[in-house]
Amino acid sequence: MAYIWKEWLEQVRGKGLWIGVGMLMLASIFLIAEARSYPTDLGFEALLLSMFDINVYFIPLFGMFLASFSIYQEKELKTAMILLTKRESYLSFFLKKSLAVQLSLISTFIGAYLILALFMKGFLVFHATSFLYFLLIMTIFLVIFIQLGLLLGSIAKTRMQLIGINIIIWFLVVFLIDLIFLYYLPAVTYQNVEVFSWIYFLNPIHTMRFFLETTFDLFSLSHLSQLMEKFLVMDIWKFVLINTLIWPLLFTISALLFHTKGAKHD
Repeated sequence: MAYIWKEWLEQVRGKGLWIGVGMLMLASIFLIAEARSYPTDLGFEALLLSMFDINVYFIPLFGMFLASFSIYQEKELKTAMILLTKRESYLSFFLKKSLAVQLSLISTFIGAYLILALFMKGFLVFHATSFLYFLLIMTIFLVIFIQLGLLLGSIAKTRMQLIGINIIIWFLVVFLIDLIFLYYLPAVTYQNVEVFSWIYFLNPIHTMRFFLETTFDLFSLSHLSQLMEKFLVMDIWKFVLINTLIWPLLFTISALLFHTKGAKHD
């Protein structure tokens, strides 16, 4: 509990969290205003999907930066060294720190979404079930990229190195991976589409978006071509579950194996 309270105070005192939440809410308010002209039956779901697309740019960036600098400062200020010297293993320290960062950041962003829900309810036909699905997906999205940020903060040796790694990973996840998929898309055939499917849906951005599209009935799974049917090798919620379990676990194990013990000044 002490870790959680300490982390919460550090995050709310900093500007980064509020800048991220503020930008997210401002962009979402413009989307809500635009959504008033959408058809009534699926207008709310289309808005949530548009909000997800906006979050694809904000969540990885702010989630990684806030989490990585949170754990990096523990090394820079020597508090991690003091804790590890006195009474804790790095495993215990990292797990407690991860839980504290996850709860602090996720609760703040979810609070922002709940405030936005008041605007949605005032201007649109509000569908509570769809909004809960959206919150679930954004929570999973936050968990994955916050844990990635904790990994980056654990392995970085300097602030400049940490900033560079964050920007490179953000660019890779948000832009470069999709460009690679587009480049190889013409090579996808009926014989190799299942392999392509696994690679495609192990990207949480693709999986979460497709889950929302199908759950909101914005993408129909009926009358699919044979190629598309083979592409969907399993129910999309299973891919969501795989992403939810594999990536945070992989990032945690990597942080425990490759962490650096101290920070160097630039």
